[in-house]
Amino acid sequence: MNRLKIFTFLGVVLFGLTQCQDDQSPKNTFDYVQFQRVDLAKFDIPGTIMIPDATAGIGASFQPEVEYDEGGYKWTISVGRNFQLFIEDYGDNLYRFEEFKKDLFRDNKKTNYFEFQMLKEEKDILVYSRKEKSDFIKDKKVTYHIYAVKKINGIYYEFRNGEQGDSKKVIDFMYHSIQSFH
Repeated sequence: MNRLKIFTFLGVVLFGLTQCQDDQSPKNTFDYVQFQRVDLAKFDIPGTIMIPDATAGIGASFQPEVEYDEGGYKWTISVGRNFQLFIEDYGDNLYRFEEFKKDLFRDNKKTNYFEFQMLKEEKDILVYSRKEKSDFIKDKKVTYHIYAVKKINGIYYEFRNGEQGDSKKVIDFMYHSIQSFH
Protein backbone atom coordinates (compact mmCIF):
# COMPACT_ATOMS: atom_id res chain seq x y z
CA MET A 1 0.00 0.00 0.00
CA ASN A 2 2.87 2.39 0.86
CA ARG A 3 4.54 1.61 -2.47
CA LEU A 4 1.37 2.51 -4.33
CA LYS A 5 1.21 5.87 -2.52
CA ILE A 6 4.88 6.55 -3.24
CA PHE A 7 4.52 5.70 -6.95
CA THR A 8 1.36 7.81 -7.20
CA PHE A 9 3.12 10.72 -5.48
CA LEU A 10 6.18 10.41 -7.75
CA GLY A 11 3.94 10.17 -10.79
CA VAL A 12 2.13 13.40 -9.85
CA VAL A 13 5.42 15.20 -9.16
CA LEU A 14 6.97 14.03 -12.46
CA PHE A 15 3.84 15.01 -14.36
CA GLY A 16 3.96 18.46 -12.76
CA LEU A 17 7.62 18.91 -13.63
CA THR A 18 7.09 17.94 -17.27
CA GLN A 19 4.30 20.52 -17.58
CA CYS A 20 6.54 23.42 -16.52
CA GLN A 21 7.72 25.42 -19.49
CA ASP A 22 10.85 27.47 -19.73
CA ASP A 23 9.37 30.59 -21.29
CA GLN A 24 12.18 32.38 -23.11
CA SER A 25 9.87 34.80 -24.94
CA PRO A 26 9.86 38.45 -23.87
CA LYS A 27 7.22 39.32 -21.31
CA ASN A 28 6.14 42.52 -23.06
CA THR A 29 5.29 41.45 -26.57
CA PHE A 30 3.62 44.10 -28.70
CA ASP A 31 0.74 43.32 -31.03
CA TYR A 32 1.62 44.85 -34.42
CA VAL A 33 -2.00 44.85 -35.65
CA GLN A 34 -1.88 48.42 -36.99
CA PHE A 35 1.47 47.90 -38.72
CA GLN A 36 2.76 46.52 -42.00
CA ARG A 37 6.11 44.84 -42.62
CA VAL A 38 8.55 46.68 -44.89
CA ASP A 39 11.49 44.76 -46.32
CA LEU A 40 14.47 47.11 -46.46
CA ALA A 41 16.75 44.72 -48.37
CA LYS A 42 15.91 46.36 -51.70
CA PHE A 43 17.17 49.64 -50.17
CA ASP A 44 20.53 48.14 -49.08
CA ILE A 45 19.57 47.55 -45.43
CA PRO A 46 19.56 43.83 -44.59
CA GLY A 47 16.47 43.90 -42.41
CA THR A 48 12.77 44.50 -41.99
CA ILE A 49 10.75 47.01 -39.99
CA MET A 50 7.11 47.28 -39.02
CA ILE A 51 5.57 50.60 -40.09
CA PRO A 52 2.11 51.95 -39.11
CA ASP A 53 -0.64 51.42 -41.65
CA ALA A 54 -3.73 53.50 -42.45
CA THR A 55 -5.64 52.09 -39.44
CA ALA A 56 -3.18 53.63 -36.95
CA GLY A 57 -5.04 56.95 -36.82
CA ILE A 58 -1.99 59.16 -37.37
CA GLY A 59 -2.69 60.16 -40.95
CA ALA A 60 -0.67 57.27 -42.34
CA SER A 61 -1.16 56.31 -45.96
CA PHE A 62 -1.62 52.80 -47.25
CA GLN A 63 1.80 52.50 -48.84
CA PRO A 64 5.02 53.51 -47.06
CA GLU A 65 7.59 55.38 -49.11
CA VAL A 66 11.32 54.83 -48.69
CA GLU A 67 13.57 57.57 -50.05
CA TYR A 68 17.14 56.51 -50.64
CA ASP A 69 19.99 57.37 -52.99
CA GLU A 70 21.52 54.16 -54.28
CA GLY A 71 24.94 53.72 -52.72
CA GLY A 72 24.11 56.34 -50.09
CA TYR A 73 23.94 56.09 -46.33
CA LYS A 74 20.70 57.93 -45.48
CA TRP A 75 17.08 56.77 -45.75
CA THR A 76 13.71 58.34 -45.01
CA ILE A 77 10.66 56.17 -44.39
CA SER A 78 7.43 58.13 -44.76
CA VAL A 79 3.88 56.99 -44.18
CA GLY A 80 1.65 59.98 -44.82
CA ARG A 81 2.50 63.48 -43.67
CA ASN A 82 2.87 62.74 -39.95
CA PHE A 83 5.25 59.79 -39.86
CA GLN A 84 8.81 60.35 -41.07
CA LEU A 85 11.57 58.15 -39.72
CA PHE A 86 15.14 59.00 -40.66
CA ILE A 87 17.80 56.28 -40.80
CA GLU A 88 21.53 56.79 -41.20
CA ASP A 89 24.27 54.18 -41.61
CA TYR A 90 27.04 54.72 -39.04
CA GLY A 91 29.11 51.71 -40.07
CA ASP A 92 31.04 50.19 -37.18
CA ASN A 93 30.73 53.20 -34.83
CA LEU A 94 29.59 51.35 -31.72
CA TYR A 95 29.81 54.53 -29.63
CA ARG A 96 27.24 56.52 -31.64
CA PHE A 97 24.42 56.05 -29.12
CA GLU A 98 26.52 57.11 -26.14
CA GLU A 99 27.88 60.11 -28.08
CA PHE A 100 24.38 61.32 -28.90
CA LYS A 101 23.17 60.82 -25.33
CA LYS A 102 26.16 62.72 -23.92
CA ASP A 103 25.61 65.59 -26.37
CA LEU A 104 21.90 65.73 -25.54
CA PHE A 105 22.54 65.94 -21.80
CA ARG A 106 25.31 68.51 -22.31
CA ASP A 107 23.03 70.62 -24.54
CA ASN A 108 20.27 70.33 -21.93
CA LYS A 109 22.53 71.96 -19.34
CA LYS A 110 23.89 74.77 -21.50
CA THR A 111 21.09 75.68 -23.90
CA ASN A 112 18.94 78.73 -23.31
CA TYR A 113 16.32 77.70 -25.85
CA PHE A 114 15.03 74.26 -24.87
CA GLU A 115 14.39 72.16 -21.82
CA PHE A 116 14.71 68.40 -22.34
CA GLN A 117 12.92 65.73 -20.34
CA MET A 118 13.84 62.06 -20.69
CA LEU A 119 10.67 59.96 -21.01
CA LYS A 120 12.16 56.57 -21.83
CA GLU A 121 15.77 55.47 -21.74
CA GLU A 122 16.78 51.98 -22.79
CA LYS A 123 20.10 50.49 -23.84
CA ASP A 124 19.70 51.56 -27.48
CA ILE A 125 16.71 53.94 -27.59
CA LEU A 126 15.79 57.33 -26.11
CA VAL A 127 12.39 59.02 -26.06
CA TYR A 128 12.40 62.59 -24.80
CA SER A 129 10.38 65.79 -24.89
CA ARG A 130 11.64 69.23 -25.76
CA LYS A 131 10.00 72.38 -24.47
CA GLU A 132 10.82 75.95 -25.37
CA LYS A 133 12.43 77.82 -22.47
CA SER A 134 12.34 81.43 -23.59
CA ASP A 135 10.53 84.00 -21.47
CA PHE A 136 9.46 85.75 -24.67
CA ILE A 137 7.25 82.87 -25.77
CA LYS A 138 3.84 82.75 -24.12
CA ASP A 139 2.64 79.32 -25.32
CA LYS A 140 5.61 77.04 -24.84
CA LYS A 141 5.30 74.21 -27.32
CA VAL A 142 6.26 70.69 -26.25
CA THR A 143 7.50 68.33 -28.95
CA TYR A 144 8.47 64.68 -28.68
CA HIS A 145 11.58 63.07 -30.10
CA ILE A 146 13.07 59.63 -30.51
CA TYR A 147 16.63 58.49 -31.07
CA ALA A 148 17.96 54.96 -31.40
CA VAL A 149 20.90 52.99 -32.70
CA LYS A 150 20.34 49.41 -33.84
CA LYS A 151 22.95 46.94 -35.08
CA ILE A 152 22.37 44.53 -37.97
CA ASN A 153 25.12 42.43 -39.55
CA GLY A 154 27.85 44.47 -37.85
CA ILE A 155 26.47 47.82 -39.05
CA TYR A 156 25.04 50.43 -36.68
CA TYR A 157 21.95 52.27 -37.94
CA GLU A 158 20.82 55.51 -36.35
CA PHE A 159 17.05 56.17 -36.17
CA ARG A 160 15.47 59.52 -35.38
CA ASN A 161 12.44 61.63 -36.10
CA GLY A 162 12.50 65.12 -37.59
CA GLU A 163 14.11 68.04 -35.79
CA GLN A 164 10.73 69.79 -35.48
CA GLY A 165 9.46 66.91 -33.32
CA ASP A 166 6.21 64.99 -33.40
CA SER A 167 3.17 64.26 -31.26
CA LYS A 168 3.44 61.72 -28.46
CA LYS A 169 1.17 59.33 -30.40
CA VAL A 170 3.43 59.38 -33.48
CA ILE A 171 6.52 58.86 -31.31
CA ASP A 172 4.86 55.83 -29.70
CA PHE A 173 4.34 54.32 -33.16
CA MET A 174 7.96 55.12 -34.08
CA TYR A 175 9.16 53.47 -30.89
CA HIS A 176 7.42 50.21 -31.81
CA SER A 177 8.67 50.48 -35.40
CA ILE A 178 12.26 50.82 -34.22
CA GLN A 179 11.81 47.98 -31.74
CA SER A 180 10.68 45.73 -34.63
CA PHE A 181 13.77 46.43 -36.75
CA HIS A 182 15.75 43.26 -37.32
